[in-house]
Amino acid sequence: MHRNGLLRRLALAVAGTTALAIPVALAPAASAQTTPVTWNVRVGAESPDMAVSAMAFLPKEVWVDAGDTVHWTSGSAEPHTVTFLAPGTLLPPLNPFDPTQVNRQGGATEDGTAYTNSGIMATQPIFTFTDPATSYDLAFPKTGDYTYYCLVHGTMMSGTVHVRAAGTPYPYTQQDYDRVGNMQAQADLAAGRDAWRMSKQAHATTGNSVEVGIDGDGFSVMRFVRDHVVVHVGDTVSFTTTGGAPHTVTFGQEPPIPALFGPSGDPTHFSGGNLNSGFLAPGVPFSVTFTATGTFHYICAIHDGMGMVGDVLVEP
Repeated sequence: MHRNGLLRRLALAVAGTTALAIPVALAPAASAQTTPVTWNVRVGAESPDMAVSAMAFLPKEVWVDAGDTVHWTSGSAEPHTVTFLAPGTLLPPLNPFDPTQVNRQGGATEDGTAYTNSGIMATQPIFTFTDPATSYDLAFPKTGDYTYYCLVHGTMMSGTVHVRAAGTPYPYTQQDYDRVGNMQAQADLAAGRDAWRMSKQAHATTGNSVEVGIDGDGFSVMRFVRDHVVVHVGDTVSFTTTGGAPHTVTFGQEPPIPALFGPSGDPTHFSGGNLNSGFLAPGVPFSVTFTATGTFHYICAIHDGMGMVGDVLVEP
């Protein structure tokens, strides 16, 4: 295939949040190498305030030669994994207590015969992951197409390493991958900011509902939409999430893990103290009826370190 067509395919493959191909300035085709090459892929990205995360491997696809190494680097505080499943196994739901999911598994090579996993990767400690990896390397000794996933975000975040025979000329340079990955990250973050803005407009400044995070194609918004709500004694505020990212609504002191994952306290008569939703199920409201005046602060116990906090002002 002509290189222009290949690069268009790459741009389409990594531009998961757009319907149009991203225009990419071509660099000279890389010649075959006599020694193995290391290729860089970024794992996620985020806005400066950590409000919006790009849920993507940047770029989504790379073409390498047998013997080459791929070096993944964390690009956000939101946790991710780089996970190659064993043949015939299904992508599991995230279990933060499963060491095979949250810790590194397998060796330093990937040949499609076994489960290999980076463990949790992030730019800073978050939630229960106090010592996340910031990078991960795997060498690819055999030809083939190797698809991998983030265990935290499932099928919404996948990538592929295409491995050709050693000595095959490379269709793209690292500069090509960096350029397309950066454009994809910017497109995902822009889509998240747009979704956040539109959701704020839809909810306006009144009403008793709070949207908990926003998930879209390639992005997540780690914020409570309308993070400041004013109600009266006896009113009920409903917190609802519609996406797949895990969130909580937690007032007062966080329960210890694993109690944090389940509900605690009485949301039907809340006048202060400790109250926790547990992990919110998509589309199932967590409704809190306030029986006393005051300002009641709450957090997402998973993403509060990224700024996901809010408050309810209850007036007479």
